[in-house]
Amino acid sequence: MIKRYPDVSPRRQLYETIRRMVDNLVSDVITQAERNIAAVRVDSIDAVRNQPGPLMSLSDPVLEEHQELKRFLRAKLYNHPKVKEVMDEARATLRTLFEAYLKDPSRLPPEHQALVARADTEGGEPARARVVADYVAGMTDRFAYQESERISS
Repeated sequence: MIKRYPDVSPRRQLYETIRRMVDNLVSDVITQAERNIAAVRVDSIDAVRNQPGPLMSLSDPVLEEHQELKRFLRAKLYNHPKVKEVMDEARATLRTLFEAYLKDPSRLPPEHQALVARADTEGGEPARARVVADYVAGMTDRFAYQESERISS
């Protein structure tokens, strides 16, 4: 990509590389699924349901490349100390928010307070926790950090 398009910005090179990688995966799944379906002569939904294995899959060569990329990312990116530090901070922020809202639902917006009240009535603590978890899960990173600061001060 870089050799072929040397004047393209690094950011564009990154996005184009990712786009092409995703396109390769999607195209391979479609092609391999067509092969798998033809090989077992699927002709109805019942035939699909009765298959012992998946009909949708990557081809063996692309699957190996995909697994190699995952191994590389796990070793070099996901387990990198800086990434872990950011993830630990995010995890602590989410835990703070979840515990604070679960303990005191009045901190939630009014519509979510009503959902918590209904959850308490209909399903008790597990239902209440689900409502709070759903609210926290819907937050943007920026909003979650702002809320955490607000709650902690």
